[in-house]
Amino acid sequence: MRQSLEGDADGVCERIVTAVATLEDADPTELPPLFDAVDPDALTAVFSTTESGTTRTGRVEFPYAGYRITVEFDDEPVVTVESE
Repeated sequence: MRQSLEGDADGVCERIVTAVATLEDADPTELPPLFDAVDPDALTAVFSTTESGTTRTGRVEFPYAGYRITVEFDDEPVVTVESE
């Protein structure tokens, strides 16, 4: 199963946990902590706007709770959650 979500960089970690919880039909608190898979602060910071005001672009992939998470940033961040 694949789910893609768009939104702002500040909500990326919450969207990842919520998407996986939805796919698992579980409460988000029942999932393993996201920080076991990735540093949430670093994930948010790596794609935040630079001091000069330019938007960073890139892609980060990591496994979380049996899913492959992909976070891509260009104009808007896109989170993709796929079954492993």
